Amino acid sequence: EAIFDGGSDDEGLPDSDEVKARMLRVVSAMEESFRAIRGAEPTPELFEPILVRAYGELTPLSAVAQVVITSANRATLTCYDPMTANAVRDAVRDSGLNFNPSVEEGVVIVPIPKVSMDTRKAIVKQLGKAAEASRQRVRRIRRAAQDVVKKGKDGKLESVSEDDAFRAGKSIDAATEEAIAVLNQKVEEKQASVMMV
Repeated sequence: EAIFDGGSDDEGLPDSDEVKARMLRVVSAMEESFRAIRGAEPTPELFEPILVRAYGELTPLSAVAQVVITSANRATLTCYDPMTANAVRDAVRDSGLNFNPSVEEGVVIVPIPKVSMDTRKAIVKQLGKAAEASRQRVRRIRRAAQDVVKKGKDGKLESVSEDDAFRAGKSIDAATEEAIAVLNQKVEEKQASVMMV
């Protein structure tokens, strides 16, 4: 993601739209990783990363059961094939989410414990670390793009004027600021949802 081969346009400079698109892909990946992190209220996304051993292979839980959050402290997983209920129960139990599910008439019942304040603070800290790692990825993309721009400013790229290189550098910096602002907003929203009582 942080390699520019001299750019995608004729001038040899990185295209600021392409740079921005790469940065926003980093933000999207971070946001996707947050979906499995529980806020104050449980959501069906909490179960998305779980894989179930069904029909001899690992299958996403969503392919074998429908997840419904019935209350703040309970979820029901209705298996499309009741024969997979025990496998779903085992996968949820072994997912590392600290759940102790049971099976009742082909339906997996998952009691969801309240998240303690200490746990929520730890989650917020974890989100902050993930966000910083994503910020560093965005900065690496910027640095790689600016390295190409610097060659343009130094006259080392054919058919690139100093002015063009200077303008490209400014638009890359603007794209970086925009991507970091979006990233910060997503992290703050997730942290707020985790701390909500």
